[in-house]
Amino acid sequence: MFAIEPYSAERQRFIKNDKGGLDCPWEPVRVLGITKDEDGELAYIVETYSGSERMLSVEPYVRVR
Repeated sequence: MFAIEPYSAERQRFIKNDKGGLDCPWEPVRVLGITKDEDGELAYIVETYSGSERMLSVEPYVRVR
């Protein structure tokens, strides 16, 4: 993992809707670092927020806000 200067971005979430399909909203995140995933591809370490909780996750791509 490489730490970087944190910056604001968005990740795409896939949420099942009432019609049986998927909604794909973008949600704000803060990119904290970069790493490699299981396949050796570039991935981003992001901080996400859910209410008052902050969580870390690894995302294959993000878009800059």
